[in-house]
Amino acid sequence: MNKVRCDFVDWMKAVGMFLIVFGHFFGDPFNQFTQPVYPKQLGVAMFVFIMGWGLGKLNKDTLYVGYNRLFPMFFWGILIAVFISFISLLIVQDLAESNYAPFILGVNVAFNLFPANPTTWFIGTYLHIILLWALFLYRLRITPSILVVSLLIEIAIRCYFIYNNSIFIAYMSLPNWLTLFILGMYMCQKTDQPTLQGLTIRILAWVVFLLIWAVLLNELNVKHRFPFKNIEIGDSAINALITSIVVSFVYISNTLFSISIFSRVQAGRIVRFFSRNTIIVFIGHMPLYFVLEPIVRIVFPSGWPKRLCIVLIMYIGLSWVSELLHKWIKVDQIKKWGWEKITQLMPQLAKSQ
Repeated sequence: MNKVRCDFVDWMKAVGMFLIVFGHFFGDPFNQFTQPVYPKQLGVAMFVFIMGWGLGKLNKDTLYVGYNRLFPMFFWGILIAVFISFISLLIVQDLAESNYAPFILGVNVAFNLFPANPTTWFIGTYLHIILLWALFLYRLRITPSILVVSLLIEIAIRCYFIYNNSIFIAYMSLPNWLTLFILGMYMCQKTDQPTLQGLTIRILAWVVFLLIWAVLLNELNVKHRFPFKNIEIGDSAINALITSIVVSFVYISNTLFSISIFSRVQAGRIVRFFSRNTIIVFIGHMPLYFVLEPIVRIVFPSGWPKRLCIVLIMYIGLSWVSELLHKWIKVDQIKKWGWEKITQLMPQLAKSQ
């Protein structure tokens, strides 16, 4: 019986989501292992790679595929944005309008700040990645040359925004994630490995890489900024260029390590549980934190016990909430109904399928 899904996909989604949640509430000493980016960004990198891996297998019905990918993200994103507006209006008389910007053609990436719900920024970038694939990339056969070109474009554009102190735009805009997505398309035939052989040495290699990386970067003058730290070894232009190059290196190298390891480990029921509940956890964990943090503080005033408690609630608890919501709200049926209505209004779309 053929496997419908690769184990490394579920591993990368589950671990990637954990890194995002963990990274929001734990800083040093963990931040030093991924400088000049933060550990949570490796979680986003894994998601972007998986997007490319999945879409790289497809070269037709792009409108339908794009609709299928975007609908759940937009459905839950808008639902959570409306809920946040309702609560925010009651408490502080503020609608938190910035949370809706990602749904307006992803316009949020043009502003040098995050929306009120910080993780909502990715919805705009997600939209842009899907559009780039549906309009252009699906036609391409990805080669090493295309990968190199995408890397050069990514580094150059990110460097430009860092140099101009538009660091949030540098982070949120599509070019920051371009090579990871195209790398996923390039490796779209990647499958699980049938053996555990080499797993231990790969894990050790990743750990050694992270330790060496922390030592090397700690020797440099790395200014604590967000969402990228800034490597300062020369004038502003040189600093921006070096930082941009290193960001790409950290993203790609750690993503490749994760693929190498997770493709050799079977994903059980627990991993698949977290994997299928990533959207709601991703969008909802920061608003939930703002609500629950004062309550958790009563039991754990500060320190690692408090942070750990919050991570467990956000990752495990919210995943259970997501599981229940998916059972109560039949998103796939709503999605199917929506596509039927769209094709009725635009019959040419139905003919293209």
